[in-house]
Amino acid sequence: MKESRRNFIGKSTAAAIAAGGLGMLSSCKKKPDNSKSNNEKPEVVVGACGISCSVCPLMKAGKCKGCGPANTVSAEMVSMKNCPVLNCASKKKIEYCGTDCPKFAECGKLVGHPYHEDFMGKIKAKLS
Repeated sequence: MKESRRNFIGKSTAAAIAAGGLGMLSSCKKKPDNSKSNNEKPEVVVGACGISCSVCPLMKAGKCKGCGPANTVSAEMVSMKNCPVLNCASKKKIEYCGTDCPKFAECGKLVGHPYHEDFMGKIKAKLS
């Protein structure tokens, strides 16, 4: 049986969270822990938008400071970050836009922050 993209993304995100040991996060930027051995993998951090902070072009360009799952951040962090995606996801009390919001594929807040319009169009077409 073929698994839907939404279920696959949800399971993949849950696995990434479990593998990374995510808990309450205040920021994607973490200080290096020198007590870890060199062969341990770094912590996987996923923002409310659903993108891993380690591969996010906005994070690398300095336009995003990271956040973590939206349902775990404080109201203070939401206002401090001034991010429309985090603000919306936090109000909806969801973890990640891509797996928890039924309006994900139609969301104007995500186009350009961080998803390209063409990508969102492909997601919308596959979910319809």
